[in-house]
Amino acid sequence: MNNFMKLFAIFVLFIQIQIALSQPNLSPPGPSLIQQLCKSNRYQTLCVSTLNLDPRSKTSDIQGLASISIDATTKKVNESLDYLTSVYKKINGGGRGDYERYGTCMEEYGAAANRFLPAALADLKAKKYSLAMSDMKEVVSVPGICEDQFAGYSPLPVTQRNKAVHDIADMTADIIKTFVK
Repeated sequence: MNNFMKLFAIFVLFIQIQIALSQPNLSPPGPSLIQQLCKSNRYQTLCVSTLNLDPRSKTSDIQGLASISIDATTKKVNESLDYLTSVYKKINGGGRGDYERYGTCMEEYGAAANRFLPAALADLKAKKYSLAMSDMKEVVSVPGICEDQFAGYSPLPVTQRNKAVHDIADMTADIIKTFVK
């Protein structure tokens, strides 16, 4: 091979190396921030699906994801409160016991929606993570208090809704707990 051919081969090799180095990294991406955050959560599947449902999660940092989780919990609490209110309004002659049971549940869910969840969000934004955690523990307790109102009834009329609120509130508490450590 003459010198021109050797020089040409080196030039082509140099160009191929430059092209290869300029290509974006095609290795598979690591786990998303959502997957990392939800990996140690007791409700991992719920955590991933809840956060992925919100379009804000695509551009959020961990604090933003925690806010999204509080928003999702607030939505679930309000749905349960609306349900309890509609049932309460339909009670016709159910007796004082029904009014007290549903009334207690509405009171507890109302406190969660109007006091504890807004406080948890404000505390999170203010980086007062222990207070936000305390607020979320109050929310986590609400479904149990409501469920206790119907002890002895079968089937319990609010069990599925209480479980849904409990799980998403507990999931959110787990997320906030990552800031407390």
